[in-house]
Amino acid sequence: MQRITRDKLSPLFDRRSEPVARVLPGEIFVVETEDSRGGRTRVPEHTTAEYLLAMRKKGYHGNPVTGPIHVEGAKAGGTLAVHILAQECDTLGYTGYWPFLFHLEDFFDRPATTLHKIEDGCFWFDPEGRIKIPVRPMIGTMGVAPPLEAISSGGMGQHGGNLDTPEICAGSVLYLPIYHDGALLALGDCHALQSDGEIGSVEMRSVITLRCEVSDTRSPAMNWPRIETPDAIVTVAVASPLEDALRLALRDMILWMEESYGMSKHDAYTLFGVAGHARPGQAQIPRYSMRCIMPKAHLPRAAEI
Repeated sequence: MQRITRDKLSPLFDRRSEPVARVLPGEIFVVETEDSRGGRTRVPEHTTAEYLLAMRKKGYHGNPVTGPIHVEGAKAGGTLAVHILAQECDTLGYTGYWPFLFHLEDFFDRPATTLHKIEDGCFWFDPEGRIKIPVRPMIGTMGVAPPLEAISSGGMGQHGGNLDTPEICAGSVLYLPIYHDGALLALGDCHALQSDGEIGSVEMRSVITLRCEVSDTRSPAMNWPRIETPDAIVTVAVASPLEDALRLALRDMILWMEESYGMSKHDAYTLFGVAGHARPGQAQIPRYSMRCIMPKAHLPRAAEI
């Protein structure tokens, strides 16, 4: 089985980047990811406020992604379906904050980072394990090369990117538009746990098992990435302010329910309004991501994506 190692990192989603690997449709492969700081804060002496401030002043590329990966047969104008088969947590994670992210400078005058153990399927909040929380691993950043511009791996858009959507996890399928032959898939920024809005997360390295399928066509109703979990369909959109991202995700959800479930826009909007959920993905830094989640149990028939 092909294994793409975490030393093959990029700070960009860019059509001009040379692929680090090539995979076939249906091929199962493994991707190693680095943590969101490129492994720079994995020892105690690199978690002090002084070190963090110096690191930020010097400049570093946040959320580096492993890739890009050329998917054979992926053609511009088509759709890439990324099947996330499994995700392994590292044994070390970190939590932390920069005070400016949520304008908490009056609470905190310096950044903070804390290292944590991840063991037996749990995040250890304290070293003694008095507070242990079962992990919910997810992939914070996954996308393809955008149409024209190069976009930072910490950014996001219709190509995907730093969506920080918890439903991008093992057991789910992420559908992405293909803008360039080969798609140029890349991923990273994995979390053992993350709150809605990414108020906080447990950042970590990860090992992910994937399989990609390609379609030569794209639904005219698909304007943004889509996710299918075993229990729900999910639309994700990006904008600033946050409410604009919600409107865009809602529009795509209504169109998906109309196209694949045979519902009128009226019925789709009304049903989602009573049975669906709208939740932020990444609300730290504009542009923000919002997702609309519709449980399959309340949909009239199986999806035809």
